[in-house]
Amino acid sequence: MKEELIDDKICKFTDCLEALMMKMQEADNTCVELSKDISKRDFAVLIFVGKNHDVIMRDIAMYLGIPVSTTTGVIDKLVEKGYLKRYHSKEDRRTIKIGLSKFGLDSYNLLQSTLHHMGGAMLAGLSEKEQTELIHLMERVAANLVNYVPTAK
Repeated sequence: MKEELIDDKICKFTDCLEALMMKMQEADNTCVELSKDISKRDFAVLIFVGKNHDVIMRDIAMYLGIPVSTTTGVIDKLVEKGYLKRYHSKEDRRTIKIGLSKFGLDSYNLLQSTLHHMGGAMLAGLSEKEQTELIHLMERVAANLVNYVPTAK
């Protein structure tokens, strides 16, 4: 009986997450459609660079979960399209940093604005206390997944 209740909670929770992810994908798709020339993975890179500012190739590779050699191709295309820029670190001229170009910053801001509006809509029906609790719980849920590796069972 107890196991059935846990399974029911897991199903309800994953159903809610799936609905949220579908709406998040709609927001991503809207931004991708506006730009016409970059993929969702490219937007993921723009978000990462925008949030973390000047990063190195290894940071992006770790974030995407792909080899640095593959990341180089992704970054090359985004530099060529004018979204990103490469430059030498002021601290160590041997280190190449990646940052948003003006055009990349505009695209990043568009996506952030879209997500901000969506976040506002999600929190709108909740009291301030409920909003704080939800954010706290979501942070804990996200922390639970730090070392999670999906497996097919």
